Amino acid sequence: MDNMNQPRGSSQRDAKSPGAIVLGGSFVGLGLVRSLGARGVETWVVDTDRSASIARFSKYTKRYILAEDPYQWLLREGHQHRLNGWVVFPVTDYFVDLLAHHHESLSSIYKLTTPPIEVTRFALDKRLTYRRAQELGIATPWTRLGDGPPDEIEKSLQYPVILKPAINHHFFPHTNLKALPASNASEFQQRYAQMRKYLPPEEILIQERIPGDGENQFSLCAVCEKGRPYATLVAQRRRQYPVEFGNASSFVETTRQAVVEREGRRFLESIEFDGMVEVEFKFDPRDGRYKILDVNARPWGWHTLTRGAGADFAYLLWQQKVGGAPRSVPMQHEAAWLREITDFLAIAKSPRRGAEIRALLKAVRERRLTLATFDLWDPIPFFAELGLWAFQGPARRRKARAPLAGYVDDLAPGRIVS
Repeated sequence: MDNMNQPRGSSQRDAKSPGAIVLGGSFVGLGLVRSLGARGVETWVVDTDRSASIARFSKYTKRYILAEDPYQWLLREGHQHRLNGWVVFPVTDYFVDLLAHHHESLSSIYKLTTPPIEVTRFALDKRLTYRRAQELGIATPWTRLGDGPPDEIEKSLQYPVILKPAINHHFFPHTNLKALPASNASEFQQRYAQMRKYLPPEEILIQERIPGDGENQFSLCAVCEKGRPYATLVAQRRRQYPVEFGNASSFVETTRQAVVEREGRRFLESIEFDGMVEVEFKFDPRDGRYKILDVNARPWGWHTLTRGAGADFAYLLWQQKVGGAPRSVPMQHEAAWLREITDFLAIAKSPRRGAEIRALLKAVRERRLTLATFDLWDPIPFFAELGLWAFQGPARRRKARAPLAGYVDDLAPGRIVS
């Protein structure tokens, strides 16, 4: 049953000041709530899982709803509370998929920050991501489908490889894992069998493992209108957790990389993407190429880095959707982002602890550091997350280890969202 908390304030909405609905209350959603709420945008949070929903504790969240069926809730509440013109932001791929598939009916009420499925499919399904990139001449990792006999597939492989889902939200919610590494034939057979518990063969991707850790990963982040990026930022993943095979970034810095900027723009323009997006690349030292890995058609884990750099993508997108004319917005200064709850663990496990600590202190000294959850003026979500991780972390580690025994002993103590 939906938690039908009533909104604070009148149910009569001023059409000139539409609010926002954030689908997902993780630290990613918290960043959206703070960006919008601090500017006076009435913001509601809707989630299907209370266990990681820390945004409900923010002073900027005017209403929190636990909904079993978010689509039906959006339709019902949109009419009941006259939410015409309100802007809807998805936080996870599950919510992106929901908005994309119900785009026509929901667009009759809301302004959606997710394009219809004809566009978002190129982000949600990596098979289509890589196919479009290859058509454009953008470098991709060597990849094949797992839709054949495992013994025959194994003969075509050069190790190490990784196995990952073509559609992430068909796998990650069950395991808290994004990919499985295999260094030899025995590991491949085991990992393949493990993934088949959750995915059909045609949704399993076997991909070369590009050498290098998180520092080889770069992203073009953008806000687009009909394929035209009008605000962009390039960032580099400096640290990740787990350290050797990270589920998510823990320390990210802005940088300059012309190839990533150019190729990311070309991809987005080709699919006429509209909204907020991250295009991930990894530098391959073997051939000197930046290879596209993933496209997140939604706010990603460290999207608040854009606020630290002087161009808050979340607020820019809200302005665009409520009728503001997009204009070119340059990054004003360098910035860094830190995921407090995992980055100190990443530093402790790093072989370059001294250099990592110096980089962190430099960002603090220059006052260019954005934190994922801690905010002096909105502190409760941070302490709520600490409490949730302390109580639920062991159970989640068992959840990941049970079906995927032997994969990794370095799992973060909770759900990680990129």
